[in-house]
Amino acid sequence: MNHVKGSRLVAHISVVIPAYNGTSRYLEQAIRSVLAQSYQDCEIIVVDDASTDNTEALVHTFPDVRYVRHARNAGQAAARNTGARLAMASYLAFLDQDDLWEPTFLEETLALLEPATEAALVHCDGYQVNERNEILEYDAAMKQQRSITQLLRGGHDAATSGSLFRRTCFDAVGGYDAALSIWEDIDLIIRLYAPGRFIHLPRPLYRHRLYAHNASRDIPSLRALDGRRRFLEKHAAACRPGTPEGNALSHDWAVYYADLGKHHLRAHTPAAARQAFQSALRHEPLNVKTWSRLVRSYFI
Repeated sequence: MNHVKGSRLVAHISVVIPAYNGTSRYLEQAIRSVLAQSYQDCEIIVVDDASTDNTEALVHTFPDVRYVRHARNAGQAAARNTGARLAMASYLAFLDQDDLWEPTFLEETLALLEPATEAALVHCDGYQVNERNEILEYDAAMKQQRSITQLLRGGHDAATSGSLFRRTCFDAVGGYDAALSIWEDIDLIIRLYAPGRFIHLPRPLYRHRLYAHNASRDIPSLRALDGRRRFLEKHAAACRPGTPEGNALSHDWAVYYADLGKHHLRAHTPAAARQAFQSALRHEPLNVKTWSRLVRSYFI
C-alpha cells in the first residue's frame, strides 16, 4: 500500500521498464510480472524510447502504469535514467522488457536491502529462458572470470533485471552512462561496487530471455565493438600493470582486437583484419587461434 509524503502518494519502490517496440518484444509480460508481485507498494514507469509501433497504446491498457516517451531513440541507459529521474521511491528496480520477475522478487530483495543501510544493492540469481519462457539454464550471479568486467565488481554479476538499488547510492554515482552503447549495466555496477556494499541473494528470482542463436553473437557488430572499446578505455586507469586487473585488461584487449579482426574478415577487408589481429597478438602473443586467423587474412 502506498504511503503519504506531503500531499502525494509515494510508493516504496519505483520499477522502471525501458521499452522499444514493446508490442513484439514481451513488454506486456514484463508489466504483468510486476503487477503479480507479492509486494505491491510500488510504482511502475515505462519509458518508451521512441518506439515505432503501438507501445503507447499497450501501456495505456494498464491504468496504474505511468508512461513517458522519448522524442528520439536514446538507448536503454538513457531510458533507465529518465525513469530514475521521474521515480518517487527510495528504492529502484529496473526490468528489461524482455525479462520477467518471479512473484517474490521485490519482497525478498527489499527484505534484505532495507535494514542493510550501508548496502547499495541486493542482487539475485536467475534463469536463462527462451522465447517461450522455457528454462534453459540456471544463472548464478557470483562469477569468477578472467575479465575486468568481473574483477572490478568483486565477482558480483549483478544483472539489471535481477537487482534492487538504494536510490541514494544510484544517484550518487550519476546513474547509467548513456555514452556506452553496451555494458552500461556492468559499468554502473563497477562504479557502485565496494566490499560490503553488495548483498547476493542466491535464489533464482528473475528470468532473462535469450533469442535464437545468430552470427552476431560470435562476430559482434562494429557498434558493439565500439561500445566495448569505450568501456575498456574508461576503466583502464583502475587496472595497473602487473596486477590481476592489469593482466585481465590485457586479456580483454586481446579478445576485443581478435573480435574486431573477425569482423573485418567477414567484411572482406583483410588489411584491417591483419592490423586488428596483430594488435591482439601484442596482448597475447601465444594465442594460436589469433595466429591462425592472421595467416588466413593473407589468403582472402
